[in-house]
Amino acid sequence: MTGAEVAGSGNLVMGRCVIVGKSTCVLYDSGATHSFVSETCVKRLGLPVCELQCDLVVSTPTSGLVRTSFLCARDPMEVEGRRYKVNLICLPLQELEVILGMDWLSANRILIDCREKRLLFPNSEEPKLLSSHGAGKELQDDA
Repeated sequence: MTGAEVAGSGNLVMGRCVIVGKSTCVLYDSGATHSFVSETCVKRLGLPVCELQCDLVVSTPTSGLVRTSFLCARDPMEVEGRRYKVNLICLPLQELEVILGMDWLSANRILIDCREKRLLFPNSEEPKLLSSHGAGKELQDDA
């Protein structure tokens, strides 16, 4: 899918994030196992790149299998006022800048509200759900 196809699709969740102080277009993709950054975006933002010890082969919808060995490691990123560190695999993406996949979504416990096309962030003030075993343990500990 190109960036134009993504923008034209009403079924995807997109937004803006800030990387090294610059606004960047991001696709939140629960179908992607990892997170990616376009090679063009890496150059535009001047992100430091490290070379992996092995090649990664990534299956993409538009280019088929793509081989890469470059990663932007632990880059600071801001999404909706919240700060994160993210590992981004460098790919020759066309018209897309950043794809945040399941590695980032699950590590940060972020949910995608598909109907409203928005992200749901964990809130430390909300009550935690406990299993019956967990509740029993809490009661034993006089919680």
